[in-house]
Amino acid sequence: MAQMDAWARCPEAAHWFEARLNEFAAQNSFLTELRERFLTKGVALGTLVDHWILPEGSIPLDELTDIGLQPMTRPEGDIVWKHSGARLPGVRFKSNRTAPTLALLVEDVDIFTAANHLELTGIHGDVDSEYRCGHLPLEYGELMPVSRRGYAGFKPGEMTEGEIEGLARTRGKFRYLNRAAGTFETITELKTLFHEAADTIGASRAVEEFFFAEREYYLSRNAAARFQYAQQQEIGIGWANHDHHTYRSSRETFRALMSLFQTMGFETREKFYAGEEAGWGAQVVEHTECRIILFCDVDMAPEELNVEFVHTDLEPRDTLGTIGLWCAMHGDSIDLAGLHHLECEFDFAREEAEMKANGYGVMKPFTDLPMLKQAFTTAELWRVDPLRAANLVERGAITPELSEQFVTAGATGSHLEILQRWEGFKGFNKTGVSAIIKETDARLQAAIA
Repeated sequence: MAQMDAWARCPEAAHWFEARLNEFAAQNSFLTELRERFLTKGVALGTLVDHWILPEGSIPLDELTDIGLQPMTRPEGDIVWKHSGARLPGVRFKSNRTAPTLALLVEDVDIFTAANHLELTGIHGDVDSEYRCGHLPLEYGELMPVSRRGYAGFKPGEMTEGEIEGLARTRGKFRYLNRAAGTFETITELKTLFHEAADTIGASRAVEEFFFAEREYYLSRNAAARFQYAQQQEIGIGWANHDHHTYRSSRETFRALMSLFQTMGFETREKFYAGEEAGWGAQVVEHTECRIILFCDVDMAPEELNVEFVHTDLEPRDTLGTIGLWCAMHGDSIDLAGLHHLECEFDFAREEAEMKANGYGVMKPFTDLPMLKQAFTTAELWRVDPLRAANLVERGAITPELSEQFVTAGATGSHLEILQRWEGFKGFNKTGVSAIIKETDARLQAAIA
C-alpha cells in the first residue's frame, strides 16, 4: 500500500491560506502580537485556523476550486469550502460581512479569553456544548475563537439539564476507568461505556470525551507533555493543536483494539508495513467529525504484509519487537501504559528551542522533509513491575542485567512528539517512523545509557 504518496502535497492551497493570514495580520496589530505570543510557546497560530468567514462575493469561487477546495454542506445547511485531501482550514461566505472573520480553534473559549485578557462582544453556544464561538472586533474584521467537541458544523450548541448530567457521568466513567483489569477486559468495558455514552450525549461527543480522558491520563505519566500543556494553557488553547494520538498494542489484542475504534466511528486510512527486518506495522484511522487521527502500532512478522488488521487475529510470537516489548513491560496503550505519544503541530524550530531551554531533551528528527518534520522528546522512563521483568527474562526477551536496570531505573516509556507540516500534507513518513521505532527500543536505549 502506498505510504508517502497516499496524501498529496497541496502547495497552492497552503500558500493561499498563508497569504490570507499574513494579509489579515498586517491589517491588525493585535493579531500580529498574538502570533508572536503563540510562538513563544512554540505554537504557530496558523495551525489553529479553523475556518475563514469572508464577505459574500469578495472573491470568485473559481479561485477556490483552482486550489482544490470544494463546497461541502453540513447537516444544518451551512456550506463550507474544504480541501478533502489536505490538513487546511475551511472557507465560508456570509452576506452580512464586510470584512473577514478569522475563526481560531481553541479547546475552551472561556479559558482562551481569560488567558489573553480579551473582552468579547458576545459568545454563542452554551458552556460545554458541542460548538461555541466568541466575537472580538479587530481594527479590520473580527477574531472568532471557537471550540468544538465532537462536532464539525457551525451551529452554536445548547445543553439540556439531562445532557449536562449525562456529560458529567460520562466524564467520570472515562476518567476513572479501571485500566488494570486486563487488556481484553478494558476494551470490553470501554465498548459498553461508549455505547452508554453515545445514547446519552451522542456518539461523536462520546468520542471527544474519551480522548480528552486519554490525554489526561497520558499527562499524568509524561513530564514534557505536562510542561508543554501548561505553556499552551498560558495562551489558552489546551491541546487544540493535536495532530495524532499513538497507541501501542500487543499482537493478541490488536484486532480487539481496532474493533473498539471502529465502534467509535473511526475509518481506516493508510496501513504501514516497514519491511522484513523492521518487525512492526501500523494502521492509521481517522474520525473526521472529531478531527482525531490515531496511529496504531503492533509487532509484525514478514509474512503478514497483506494481513488486514481489522479482520484478522495476530497470533503470539516467540520474539518481541520494540512494540511488543514495550507492551510487555508497561501494558498496552489502551490500558495501563496509556498513549505512547501525543503529537502536536508546532513551529518546529521554536518548540525545539523552548523544550531544550527548559530542560527537556529533544531527540534528532526522524523526519526532515520539505512538507514534514518530526522529533520525539527524550523518553519518560517508567519503572517496570518486577513480575513483568522476571517474565521477560524467563522468555529470553531481556537479560537479567536489563531486568534489574528496568526495575530500578526504568525503561523507555512515553514521549511528546514535535511536528510541523507544510503544504497541507496530511500523511506520515514510513521510513522515518521505522527508524525511530528501532531507535526507541528499550534494549537499545539501555545499551546506549
